[in-house]
Amino acid sequence: MERKSGWTYSFIDSLNMNIAINDQTGILYTEDKIRYSKKEQEILKEFEYQIPLEVHLIKKLFGGTILKIFR
Repeated sequence: MERKSGWTYSFIDSLNMNIAINDQTGILYTEDKIRYSKKEQEILKEFEYQIPLEVHLIKKLFGGTILKIFR
């Protein structure tokens, strides 16, 4: 993942990939270019931001917005 100023980068173990969070908007992008809104990130707090792989793959395949994740 190319590093640009104005972004904070981290590694997500559950996806085995890097993420980038825009410092101004808070929008998160994964290395494979999937976008997670701030509202979706609030839901992901329950999982310590370790996005469940199954959820990520479904979002990647169908798009849409995460409303809730059941354990």
